[in-house]
Amino acid sequence: MRLTTDRLIIRNWHPLNDAQQACDIYGDPRVTRWLSNSAADSSILITQQRLQRYCERTDRLGIWAVVETAIDRAIGSILLVPLPNSDKTDSDKIEIGWHFRPASWGYGYATEAARALLNYGFTELALPTIYAVTTPDNIRSQRVMARLGMQCLGSTEAYYNHHLQLYRLSADHYSSGQLASMVDSTVSTSVPLT
Repeated sequence: MRLTTDRLIIRNWHPLNDAQQACDIYGDPRVTRWLSNSAADSSILITQQRLQRYCERTDRLGIWAVVETAIDRAIGSILLVPLPNSDKTDSDKIEIGWHFRPASWGYGYATEAARALLNYGFTELALPTIYAVTTPDNIRSQRVMARLGMQCLGSTEAYYNHHLQLYRLSADHYSSGQLASMVDSTVSTSVPLT
């Protein structure tokens, strides 16, 4: 998989080469506090193993590296995977999500990468609906979901064994032009967004 935007490349992870950069994401408790398994990676080896698991998917879904082209560095992950039920089985819903190193927060990278991945999900994979979940106190992710045009469906405890907010974007809403017109417009700023 390889997608590009004005500032980013979305590509497969390379576990050996990318582990140090990925450790800036998954080794930081400010990132992992929002994930279902909230412990930060404690070593490069653990991060390499994480990235190897990300590379093992054989379908067209997965978890990919987000590389900032200006510095040729992996700054985050973007995912399009089956949303797991609380019993760890796959639901019939496909989830979009993102994890970025704190140094890259506030610059619009999550929104930019997610727009590219929504376009891939709706146009290449012909998905009827894409979902997202976040904890009620993760305001940054909720703002990204709002910028993407996702609708909040309210609280749920059906996924990840956590109390979460569930969001949805349908292909019909996407194809209506509201989000499709935003796919090519990206944030180009050198200071964090508030």
